[in-house]
Amino acid sequence: MLSRTYAAIDLKSFFASVECILRGIDPLKAKLVVADESRTEKTICLAVTPALKAYGIPGRARLFEVNQKVREVERRTGEKIEFIIAKPQMAKYVEYSTKVYNVYLKYVSAEDIHAYSIDECFLDLTRYLKLYKMTARELVKTIIQDVFNTTGITATGGIGTNLYLCKIAMDIMAKHVEADSDGVRIAELDEMSYRKNLWSHRPITSFWQVGRGIAARLENCYLNGGRGIRTMGDIARVSVKNPEALYKMLGVNAEILIDHAWGYEPCTIADIRKAKPRSRSTGEGQVLQDPYPFDKARIVVREMVDTVSMALVEHELVCNGLVLTVGYDRENVDKGTYHGETVQDFYGRTVPKPAHGTANIGYYTSSQTVMADAVMKLFDRIVNPELTVRRLNLVATDIVDEKNRGFDLFTDVQKQEREKKRLKAELLIKKRFGKNAIVKGMDLQEGATTIERNGQIGGHRA
Repeated sequence: MLSRTYAAIDLKSFFASVECILRGIDPLKAKLVVADESRTEKTICLAVTPALKAYGIPGRARLFEVNQKVREVERRTGEKIEFIIAKPQMAKYVEYSTKVYNVYLKYVSAEDIHAYSIDECFLDLTRYLKLYKMTARELVKTIIQDVFNTTGITATGGIGTNLYLCKIAMDIMAKHVEADSDGVRIAELDEMSYRKNLWSHRPITSFWQVGRGIAARLENCYLNGGRGIRTMGDIARVSVKNPEALYKMLGVNAEILIDHAWGYEPCTIADIRKAKPRSRSTGEGQVLQDPYPFDKARIVVREMVDTVSMALVEHELVCNGLVLTVGYDRENVDKGTYHGETVQDFYGRTVPKPAHGTANIGYYTSSQTVMADAVMKLFDRIVNPELTVRRLNLVATDIVDEKNRGFDLFTDVQKQEREKKRLKAELLIKKRFGKNAIVKGMDLQEGATTIERNGQIGGHRA
């Protein structure tokens, strides 16, 4: 079997770098965070420049945490630290990401590129090393240098014999190698060097796809001589002696984790491109800027139904079910008035257990009227009207192509066809004149979010 060579390239503090370039300042030296301070100091920073990270500020801190850390450093050093708070410009970031992707296309065919995110790509370099008469490091360095010359953005590279190893080389190893004169860091790994250098690395959450939940379960288990599992080396050793215990604890995820512990990853970019999801769904999720009372949250859910319905109509799909999840705000517990069931949120805070339910429509449809009726009845049934809401998620499930659906005797086909024609006309108008060319009266109510979100990309200002 042909040995493969992969590269992972990550654009350094991408959003922050773009903001620096737009201002004509050096992304490696400037002190800047990307955050929408109009959303209060609790807003999450989307990016932080390396100069600010040097003070111990993490890349995804909340704005108030950045201010606290800066004040702490100022008190300790006597140094006055001034930094820029840049409002997100998602359309600009997409524009720069496209420029970078076009640089990759100068060296590698599109079929050998997998865009992992807006600022990170995987490249299969296998068939290009002989073509360019370069080593993998030389080719990655050339590509990264071209990205810098084209956009002004510095990138970090990882090289590996599979997708997992190049990702780990970039995420972990490249942070500890010395940067060249352009600030570029490139690291390489194969299976043996991975085991030698990273089997004892901690924390285990540094590794791709190992979250805090899995890490906690591994550390608190009685495997590995009762010491728990804290490193990839521990996983590898347990997989030899007692693999069944890992499968019992982690299910099918154990297979991936065991492979990764040994530095194996059979999936290729070609496999990713061929993969098709087993089931289809489309949805809408929001984190509200403030805690919303029941009535205001209800307005937003009704707006979300319209958004999901329009997405189905646009892609000529229909659904037979909708799943609603409503997350309550932590203030409900902090006030001391809530005494029901609680859970820990992503940040480890105690919050009321989210409301979760499914609305089965009984037939396939994309009708806003039908979907809204089902979802609003579900909302009224499962949501506690005494609690304030912070998170909303609505997903259409059991989706099929519109042409494949069937009708029952009770479906008003003509009525649904008239509504579909109206929605398609709305879509055409919005595509030509903008998403806010047509809005409903409910979108103008206090607490409604559709008009604002129509001007956003990925939940942030365009």
